[in-house]
Amino acid sequence: MSRAAFPHLDIIVIGGGHAGCEAFAAASRIGARTALVTPDVSQVGCQPCNPAVGGPGKGHLVREVVALGGLMGRVTDRSGLQFRTLNRRKGPAVRSTRVQTDSKIYIERMAQELARIDGKSMVIEDSAIGITWSAKGGKRRITGVQLSKMGEVRARAVVVATGTFLRGMLFTGDQEIPGGRMGAGSAVKLAESLEKTGLPMFRLKTGTCPRLAGDSIDVSRLEEQFGDVPPPFFDPGTTGVVLPQRTCFLTYTGEPSHEVIRKNMASSALYGGSITGIGPRYCPSIETKIARFPDKDRHQVFLEPQDAQGKEIYPSGLSTSLPQEVQEEMVHSIVGLEKARIVRWGYAVEYDSFQPTCLTPSLEVDGFCGLFLAGQILGTSGYEEAASLGLAAGANAALSIMGDRPLDLTRDQSYMGVMIDDLTVRGVDEPYRMFTSRAEYRLLLREDNADERLVDEGERTGLISAQVVKEVRSRLKDVGEIRERLEKTVLTPTKASNAALNDLGLARIKKPMSLYDLMRRDGVRMNDLAHFAPWIMEQSEAALARVEVEIKYSGYLGRQRASAARLRDVDSVRLPPDMDYQSIPGLRGEAVEKLSAMRPSTLGQVSRIPGITSATIEILRVFCQRTARNGS
Repeated sequence: MSRAAFPHLDIIVIGGGHAGCEAFAAASRIGARTALVTPDVSQVGCQPCNPAVGGPGKGHLVREVVALGGLMGRVTDRSGLQFRTLNRRKGPAVRSTRVQTDSKIYIERMAQELARIDGKSMVIEDSAIGITWSAKGGKRRITGVQLSKMGEVRARAVVVATGTFLRGMLFTGDQEIPGGRMGAGSAVKLAESLEKTGLPMFRLKTGTCPRLAGDSIDVSRLEEQFGDVPPPFFDPGTTGVVLPQRTCFLTYTGEPSHEVIRKNMASSALYGGSITGIGPRYCPSIETKIARFPDKDRHQVFLEPQDAQGKEIYPSGLSTSLPQEVQEEMVHSIVGLEKARIVRWGYAVEYDSFQPTCLTPSLEVDGFCGLFLAGQILGTSGYEEAASLGLAAGANAALSIMGDRPLDLTRDQSYMGVMIDDLTVRGVDEPYRMFTSRAEYRLLLREDNADERLVDEGERTGLISAQVVKEVRSRLKDVGEIRERLEKTVLTPTKASNAALNDLGLARIKKPMSLYDLMRRDGVRMNDLAHFAPWIMEQSEAALARVEVEIKYSGYLGRQRASAARLRDVDSVRLPPDMDYQSIPGLRGEAVEKLSAMRPSTLGQVSRIPGITSATIEILRVFCQRTARNGS
């Protein structure tokens, strides 16, 4: 395609990974003329690490991407090999969906989704080697992107979502190969161009496992793990599985494995001194596990299918940068893998990232109009985090061009809001991974109510269609009607009703009680109520489960909503971007230093900066009130 083949663009998205795909789709849905630049269109949405989507915190993010019209949940459902709800025995706040995917089918489905995007937007197969900008009046502004084949292409905004490709380097033992993932090159010139902006850059590290031939594994001695029936889906519009379902298997490392790793630790790229970047604490390499937990006699290894035929298996838990011959010895020391054939070696990847505190909450570089960043270059780890940030960055880039306000994603409204606030206010010192524990109001931010939490914002921004809005509001109406009917249906303490309660193993009632109040009792489930209200069995399982949670946890939900309202009050106090903290009486030197460096935009953000005391917050509150009075 020649540069003359298309008109001036609104937005260029650099990167064909999960962040890039979601950014491209979001900007296009809002109405911006957008181009996705990727060197290999056959690898859009590639899963270079484990072939799975979701998990605690991560599954919540995927549900939110779906609620805002994103692609990941729908593509995952259509390429899923096993669907499970994790933490089912725990409270509803931490229950999460995780799906094993066919990694090749996932790419095919993602490509199909991108092909359906409005004709005003396009995918360009080329490599970005630099960004172009102008600097007038002390304000830097994006003007476009320099491409390897097509030269300069102009645009009003650029979303950089390059994953692990910025000066990426792959490590297996003492072998070092430039690349962002195995089989793909490293974005050196683009990294050099971005470095010229003066943004804070640092190196991070992640890694992946060797891949095994499925027919070479002895599963007869391993624990088999099945998917859920019926399967949980990310997208409410999914009606059934598309691919044949497969099981996973669980095995463990042991002392033989640990001995192999210990005696070869110095040959690992991570421990041999080749890698300087910081690795993920919560998804460490097998070498790090052995070094960090010397007293632990075994570690889990989940054997996950990469394809519907089970030809290739991902041994999750064996991320490594050991030499190939050591990887083979280690794998063969594990029960069930004694004769396993390695079809791809594990490796570590080190790459450039940006300190996300240089961004505004809209993911635009502070003081650099039109430059947005998303995904792993912001220090995150995982497909789900990348997709969420890509959607937010792409949407905000489009909204800024159209003169509309950015996405309103707060900590009490979404996990996306939690993550963006964590990144832009606190920054990172290691790859950031989403957990439910990061959310103060996680009972409000359940997977099952993502559509309710985000439908208004999706409708306002144009991220979701009128038809989707109608479907969401219809589901919410059903939930409200079920709750109302339970409140109005009263059970009287007759001999027959108490006998029925006794048959169900439930305590007798001594006075009239609504089914709503009966549900609040310990041990009472929605199916029990159906004995007294047969209409319950006519309702959808999703709606009934939602109502049951809201009734059972109504007290906790009320307290969290009150706490969230107090947070919004604090976050409503805006701080000027040019505030001179040194001039504010009473602030300690440490507070002045942190506030001046981080430039929080609200008093709420101040409260979430590590080391900031309540006294500092109160001083700033009083100062803002006095300034407002004097200025009025």
